[in-house]
Amino acid sequence: MSEPAVVVLFGAAGKMGREILRQSWREDELSIAYAYDSSHAGELVEKNTILAPPKSLPEDVRLVMDFSAANSVQSHLDLALDQRAAFLTGVTALPQEVLNELRAAANEIPVLCSPNMAAGMHVMFKIAALTAKSLPNYERHILEIHHTEKKDSPSGTALRLADSVRDAVKDETPITSLRMGDVTGEHRITFGGPGERIEIIHHADSRAVFAVGALRAANWLLHKSPGFYGMGDVLELNDER
Repeated sequence: MSEPAVVVLFGAAGKMGREILRQSWREDELSIAYAYDSSHAGELVEKNTILAPPKSLPEDVRLVMDFSAANSVQSHLDLALDQRAAFLTGVTALPQEVLNELRAAANEIPVLCSPNMAAGMHVMFKIAALTAKSLPNYERHILEIHHTEKKDSPSGTALRLADSVRDAVKDETPITSLRMGDVTGEHRITFGGPGERIEIIHHADSRAVFAVGALRAANWLLHKSPGFYGMGDVLELNDER
């Protein structure tokens, strides 16, 4: 059996980073050997000692996972490019200029960008688009609920859900965002027509679902050529990139 691929994780002491480290035992083909976080250097998380972000990556790194913050993604992408390592990010609310840089980098390295890496959520995107296309005259509404600490509103996932529907029917879908309690994540799209109502709902019961999806995507990305990918590609849903 070959040695697992060496992976680095930025944002390792954040909520998602900690969950990824907690779930990383599931993957035999990759090893998170370096866990970086700018504000928690020296802390022990899931048997990983958190390190201060480096000026360059170790030479054995094959993949960079980034769950830090929107204002840090560009610098982490630059490190991956210098190392010619694959790059995966689940950071939300990325500015357009950073998204453009990710797409440009995909000419040189494999890049995967997705604000939500729960597999079931991407199946929901597909089903919602199919429903909208089949019922173009039905009224639609998206409701998303997250915990009170979530900064972006609407969520990147809700916006992606609206994009899926827009691609199918060339029309906008209104979004209502609620921030309450400790809700991990709920997304609901409702279609209403004569005599019937259809609801498609995804509940994220814990961050484990996002971490498991991120690790699945990382494992998949290790075997890909340069290109810009999304979770729809990982799941073979022919998702819009």
